[in-house]
Amino acid sequence: MKKQNYVGAAASVYLNYAVVGAATIFISQYRDILAKAWNASGAMVSLVMAMVGLGRIITILFAGAISDKIGRRKTLLIALVCDIVFLLGAAYANNIWIAGCAALFFGATNSFGDTAGYPALADAFPDKTATMNSFVKAAMQIMQMLFPFWVKLIRNPQITAIVLSIVLILDIFITLKAAYAPQAVKSVEKNQEKDVTESDKPQPKLAIDGAMIITLGFTLCFTFYIFSLYAPYYGQYVLNQSADTANQLVSWYSIASLISVFITSVLVTKIKRLTLIIVYQIISAIGLLLMVLAPSEVTGAIGALLVGFFAAGGVWQVGLSILTSYFPQNHGKITSYYSFAPAVVYFVAPLVAAFVLKANSTSTLVVFWITAIVTIISVVLAVILAQRGRKFDIKG
Repeated sequence: MKKQNYVGAAASVYLNYAVVGAATIFISQYRDILAKAWNASGAMVSLVMAMVGLGRIITILFAGAISDKIGRRKTLLIALVCDIVFLLGAAYANNIWIAGCAALFFGATNSFGDTAGYPALADAFPDKTATMNSFVKAAMQIMQMLFPFWVKLIRNPQITAIVLSIVLILDIFITLKAAYAPQAVKSVEKNQEKDVTESDKPQPKLAIDGAMIITLGFTLCFTFYIFSLYAPYYGQYVLNQSADTANQLVSWYSIASLISVFITSVLVTKIKRLTLIIVYQIISAIGLLLMVLAPSEVTGAIGALLVGFFAAGGVWQVGLSILTSYFPQNHGKITSYYSFAPAVVYFVAPLVAAFVLKANSTSTLVVFWITAIVTIISVVLAVILAQRGRKFDIKG
């Protein structure tokens, strides 16, 4: 039999994530123009961003089941259509309500895209899943690195929304034409479960270790998501830069994150995973503290590079790998729990920022103080998990 080529399926997934990378920062990059079009304040724009998280919270509860039921291809098509609705809705909205409804659709894009994209790659490339997943992060980061330069040239968000929508329509055609692998159906063998239950070694407890890892997933995601959204505010209000110049902080962040994706994928095979998370989060916290304690263009750039490399370069995925190795017998359910954490972040983080963020230096620094504190909490959680992990017979 001729071996099926799934390059087209991979291309459709990566192209989707590339546009998602731009769409994630679409509102923050065009914040002033969109706020004026929506007749909204900065805090109200943050509330619109929070609707992305609400949309994901609502849809992630059933997106995985839909993906298993109707297949990866059709689920990815749902994600692509939802992304088009978001981009055009946000760009052409003339009030905060329409913008908020559009943002809900981007939450759905994230849910359906994740439950279609990652499984599609796993189905097509079972022996290279980790590598293929790292390219998802790379696709997003490359786009987030380039997008601020695009925004500097194209100041009209409606033109940008149309261009990105055309790319998504192209991806719809690729998705329809590409060969997708049959869905893998995996089950845990009874003897594996027996080995776990009969082991003399203490085993991780879902109510303790699982809950802490899921909480760690929340804090890890909070750090890089808040930074990607509000780094431009830091440049504009704290450093008194122009909006275009301030947006470039996200480019520094994205460049560092892209480099980190590949370096972290190597380090995670050499260093204990929780140790890696502890070191990464300590350095991320240092970067954030530099930005709030000694604001300047230099510390802003250093902070963007440190947070990009050590918080946004795949450390969240490292946390997921720890969780699934702790509880292999409930892989699917456990993964959905962990994926629920970013959904909460996408809702809670902008909501928190909306209460404190004003168009001034003081309130912007408060947002970054909150982010630094949450990052330090990540370190504490990882240290406790590492201490508890010494008694478990689990690699890494």
